[in-house]
Amino acid sequence: MRTASPALTARFSDIVARVGDALRSQREIDARRALQRYRHLLGEAHDTLPLNEMIPVSNEEDISGNAHRSDACERAAGHPTFERA
Repeated sequence: MRTASPALTARFSDIVARVGDALRSQREIDARRALQRYRHLLGEAHDTLPLNEMIPVSNEEDISGNAHRSDACERAAGHPTFERA
């Protein structure tokens, strides 16, 4: 089986390195454009919760009632109910 000459291997490595550099540069340009395009969204304060904060949707009574297959929402008249999305 024939092996490639060192000069050909070096030339191929050079081409691959140049393509990699070009792709990296283009990715940096695209990232800068995206930041400029959506800067107005990044600068605003959001009313969203952090990812690790949970929204309480039921209390202990609801949980124990559902465990016994009863509808705690019917028993807790006057309390706000939560619907599933």
